[in-house]
Amino acid sequence: MNIPIAIVVLTKDEPDFLEKTVNSIIKRTKYPYELFIVDNCSNFDKQKMLLESYRESGVAYVILNKKNEWPLGFNRAIDVINTRGNLSSEYMVLTDGDIVVPKPIKQVCWLEYLKQKMDNNVIIGKLGLALDDLEFTKGKEEFSKIYKEELSYIKGPMIGDMVIAPVDTALAIYRQDLFVMKNFKMVPGHASLVKPYYYICRANQAYQGEHLGFKSYQKPNEEQIKEKIICFTKYAGFVDPIVLSKTSKRVRYFYKMFHHVFRAYWFLKVVFYWVVYITPRFPRNLNEIQSGRKYKHE
Repeated sequence: MNIPIAIVVLTKDEPDFLEKTVNSIIKRTKYPYELFIVDNCSNFDKQKMLLESYRESGVAYVILNKKNEWPLGFNRAIDVINTRGNLSSEYMVLTDGDIVVPKPIKQVCWLEYLKQKMDNNVIIGKLGLALDDLEFTKGKEEFSKIYKEELSYIKGPMIGDMVIAPVDTALAIYRQDLFVMKNFKMVPGHASLVKPYYYICRANQAYQGEHLGFKSYQKPNEEQIKEKIICFTKYAGFVDPIVLSKTSKRVRYFYKMFHHVFRAYWFLKVVFYWVVYITPRFPRNLNEIQSGRKYKHE
């Protein structure tokens, strides 16, 4: 029997995107799952009504955060999931609320596909779903940097038919022992907290999701952009100069003055987690710490 996997959707003030994301999960996911939606303090009435409809209908377990803490918002759902004995203790899916999942192929849905890849490749700790980022950004000047990065990623080293490349929170399946922290949780800098023997990969293009978020960059809501930049500043996120140019001077100055301060704070947190992880393993289990380097040379 297949144990249900938790799918956690993080969202804020994007009701049209969220509705498409949830509908795609419901219609296109055949593998057992339970859906959790975390709202990072939305202001739009349409978003609030949509969330309430999901809660009342039982479509999803809805969590309303009192403030926008960006990736930390996932953690309230993770805390709930950890109390559930009926959900997978091995895997979890985290995604932003602007990803439309692909249709099943030969009766195999995207979630079963990702799980199979993880089951068959124990050195992969996180596997991102293929998205249409490359296609959407091609030929668009405002996305030229993103296009070049995406292009370089797909030319990287491979594990089977999966490419070793960074994956953000767009949509990915995680092993719950991925990070060096004692308990699985999301923090700024989490990409630097992956255990040394795990790889982060992107799935091939057979199953490709649609990334709706890029469309909001073309016609941005000024207030949303402002709040996003302030949030990214506090939680060590990078703001593209193009996005930064679309807001007020006051917000731009806030980002330029304080983002280094907050990045330093979260960097020290990352160092702390690594010290706690390495200290009891040194030197007795040094081979575990070095194993990631070993895999790369084989």
